[in-house]
Amino acid sequence: MGRIQKLREQKKLAAILGEDMRKKKKKKISAIGIAIILILIIGAGAVFYFSRINKEKKFVFVTIETEKGNIELELDKKAAPKTAENFVKLAKEGFYDGTKFHRVVEDFVIQAGDPLSKDDDPNNDGAGGPGYNIEDEINPKSLGISDDIISQLEYQGYKFNYSLKSISHKIGVISMANSGQPNTGGSQFFIVSTQDQPDLDGRYTAFGQVVRGMEVVQQIKQGDIINKVTINN
Repeated sequence: MGRIQKLREQKKLAAILGEDMRKKKKKKISAIGIAIILILIIGAGAVFYFSRINKEKKFVFVTIETEKGNIELELDKKAAPKTAENFVKLAKEGFYDGTKFHRVVEDFVIQAGDPLSKDDDPNNDGAGGPGYNIEDEINPKSLGISDDIISQLEYQGYKFNYSLKSISHKIGVISMANSGQPNTGGSQFFIVSTQDQPDLDGRYTAFGQVVRGMEVVQQIKQGDIINKVTINN
């Protein structure tokens, strides 16, 4: 083989090797790209999954079935853990099923949760409960309440938990009713209907928020029945 022929063969071989290396490099880049896409997809899925898990840890999802339609709520276990737990316990026992909205004040609240409202005698509605009281869960500082008002409330017997992040009584908030005294909640609850009620902050334990069905809340009339309360998680 002559020298020129040998050089030609060497160039041809180099070209073949170069093309092969380019193909391998291309495949490697393609594989890396696919791996990155898979990592991003898996990462996004993990973020969604864990955010959902965290949300479920923080919230209890509740459906109140009424004659006018359903009211769906998120109960905030971080804001008022014992209050939310008590509501869930009673709901699972069927305690609320068949009770009435025994107190409806226009542009204020709708109130329910009294077992005495199940009968046909409205005269004792509002006086019943589960047979025990639960303590308030309120952090007035997280609600922006002044030190002077806090002192007045403490003088009245309120004891506050400053580790909580309380919920203000805005439209759609669900809160525990009481007898007008500290730590007298039990089963009765109210939902703020059409206007924010900041005057209730510091005196009542808010423990959740309506997420769907505010139009139902605003249609409720005194005497409307709760067919069933369902815990969804």
